Amino acid sequence: MRNKSFIFFLLVISIALCGKAQNKKIKFHSINSVGFVIGEHGNDIMLQTVNGVTYKNFYSGIGFGIDYYDYNSYPLFFDQRIYFGKKNKVFFYGDLGYNISGKNKPGKEVYYYNTCHFSGGVFTDFGIGYKIRFIKKSFFTLSSGFSYKEVNSRVGSIYPCYSSGGCPVDYSNYKYGNGRVVLKAGVDF
Repeated sequence: MRNKSFIFFLLVISIALCGKAQNKKIKFHSINSVGFVIGEHGNDIMLQTVNGVTYKNFYSGIGFGIDYYDYNSYPLFFDQRIYFGKKNKVFFYGDLGYNISGKNKPGKEVYYYNTCHFSGGVFTDFGIGYKIRFIKKSFFTLSSGFSYKEVNSRVGSIYPCYSSGGCPVDYSNYKYGNGRVVLKAGVDF
């Protein structure tokens, strides 16, 4: 229920921001990027799209991504940016949201299991970037930062028992927190 409330809250905020975009100083922007993730568990790719509005040097938007690092997941997040400069701009960004788990299997630490359920957790991403104008109102963006994603799993095992009736299920809970460096390139239009 808490996850549905959070997603509903993000949806309401995005609708309110788009409604404000009718003001001439507020402009709609879409930022689409591909990223390379480097961490303790190897390297992988991620894709993100963020849609929101810009007002002066501030940007706020709602984003969704595909993240294959360690465990498959789909982050849904709120993105905030602040820009410095006139044409080509340096920016700082911060993302906060919920990491929706994809279909996964338990890690190598789980040797035997009968049932497994994955659930999401916290998603954050923050860093610095640079955007370069290449067409009238379009920009190429490069950024680097640090990202953290959380995935939880509940693994059930049924061990042999010598009693009549069903054997009890032994459940174990695992929390996987992945901190990693992220390098992204994208298009802002």
